[in-house]
Amino acid sequence: MPLLLTVCLVAATTAQVALAIVAIRALSRFNRVTDELERGARDFSDLASQTKALARELQGLVTSLRDVVSPVRATAEAFGQAAQRAANLGSAVLQEMEGSVRTTTGLLRGVQLGAGYFLNRLVHSGRRARNGGNSYGRTSAVE
Repeated sequence: MPLLLTVCLVAATTAQVALAIVAIRALSRFNRVTDELERGARDFSDLASQTKALARELQGLVTSLRDVVSPVRATAEAFGQAAQRAANLGSAVLQEMEGSVRTTTGLLRGVQLGAGYFLNRLVHSGRRARNGGNSYGRTSAVE
């Protein structure tokens, strides 16, 4: 029986050593996992603090934009009103000038036609005076 007892004792010892090795490996892996979780938690904490700082900066930017938007909006409205007034003034000036320009154009055209008619008459009366009043068989539409 001592042989059987020795074999059992060796088998039990080998099983305990195998369990110890498995337990050590499992604890080693567990340590690696916890280290990675700690690093991840630190990174997440850093990210959270950066996010808070960014949120504060954005809040400051939004506040600044609120302060700037009102004057910009008022300036844009003032420019729009000025542009509308300038357009209305230009339209009124064009309407006022249109009649005068048309009248002046008509007057100039009339003066041009009248001057052309009188110059034509002068030229034809000068020809009659040079040839003694004879038209030599030609009839003039002006005569």
